[in-house]
Amino acid sequence: MRPRPTQLDVYYGSERVGSVHDSMPLSFEYAPAWLGSSLRMSLASIPLQAGRQATPEVLAFFENLLPEGELRDYLAVQRKASTLFSLLLEVAGDTAGAFVLLAPGQTQVPPSYEATTWEAIAAHLAKRSAAAIDIQEQGARISLAGAQDKTTLTIFDDGLPRLPKGTSPSTHILKPNIRRLAKVWHSATNEVIVMRAAALAGLPTAEVFYEPHTEACVVRRFDRQMRPDGRLTRLVQYDLCQLAGTASERKYEKEGGPGLAACAQLIRLYSAQPAVDLRHLLRWVFFNLYVGNNDSHAKNLSIYSLPGQGVRLTPFYDLMCTRLYPGLSNEFAFAIGGEVRPGELGAEHLVQMARQLGMQPRFVLQQAREMAERLPVAFSQSVQDVAVGLTPSAQTLADRLERFVQSTTRKMAVRLLAER
Repeated sequence: MRPRPTQLDVYYGSERVGSVHDSMPLSFEYAPAWLGSSLRMSLASIPLQAGRQATPEVLAFFENLLPEGELRDYLAVQRKASTLFSLLLEVAGDTAGAFVLLAPGQTQVPPSYEATTWEAIAAHLAKRSAAAIDIQEQGARISLAGAQDKTTLTIFDDGLPRLPKGTSPSTHILKPNIRRLAKVWHSATNEVIVMRAAALAGLPTAEVFYEPHTEACVVRRFDRQMRPDGRLTRLVQYDLCQLAGTASERKYEKEGGPGLAACAQLIRLYSAQPAVDLRHLLRWVFFNLYVGNNDSHAKNLSIYSLPGQGVRLTPFYDLMCTRLYPGLSNEFAFAIGGEVRPGELGAEHLVQMARQLGMQPRFVLQQAREMAERLPVAFSQSVQDVAVGLTPSAQTLADRLERFVQSTTRKMAVRLLAER
């Protein structure tokens, strides 16, 4: 039996960035060669300096690569991994962004994929105790952040699903219906409709489609790009919790996570086109308010380095209507001018939010008005587009969702845009 590794090497392509060590607290050290490399860059907010670092920024970067909540607990039991390092050792391979974690002595091998079918994936998901992550081969090292059950797939031009082996890069994320919350029904239909509505309303949004066999939302990864030679490349991506040095357990503003002003400041600090990205941020806030997505926290915002365009806010992701389901939080993830209850928001809160963000109130109100005007038509079109292939039960969800969002948008727009 091989001795258990006490460190993992972090790679960017073929370059070793540094090593994360099994210590309490978790520690990281940049490789000397990386510090002298022309490619050198910091891992999120971990300072680019020599010596081992055991700081909140180190914890935030690596911890935010892992699943959260009950899914993390499931993996801990399944893989017998009780510490953060143990979880990284067991599952962190094809993570979000550009970096790959390998045990010392391991080398990256050419990508390989196992052919499968949507029917085979659906049969696996139909098992009562199955988790989406279990679709991968035994011992696979995949890591997808977030609290929702999901797994990675690769889909090339032939449209057939494949399972990435080892640390092979994936192209898509499969998100089946949430089963851990009994009252949350047809979440995949919900997410596909809301995501497509966001795109139709003019927001940069990750591409999605509804897969009927698995009843899943399938998301194209925007942190992967296909090269002209047919190889997949990984793009550098960080969520705003990683950049703020905040662990996922504090992703909500009320728990100490970044608020809207902090998110805006991070965008100003990193974005190559901050004015454009700040406008997208505002429209995202109003879209979430109108569609009833109260789970729009800072971890659902990311930046990435886009070849030829510099650092930009990524397309939006993880959009769904949470207010449709009883028992979920009725508070918005961010305070809007000091208020977190969507039903209590008014124009005065937008004015206060504008001041906090360093923006003109007229501009903020304009974004609220334009989204309110665009969303009803976009949402109806999205429901119509997704309706093909839905089960009768999922169609019922879609119809109820459309009525809810149309009503919520109309009522909220009246309050937010009331003349002062």
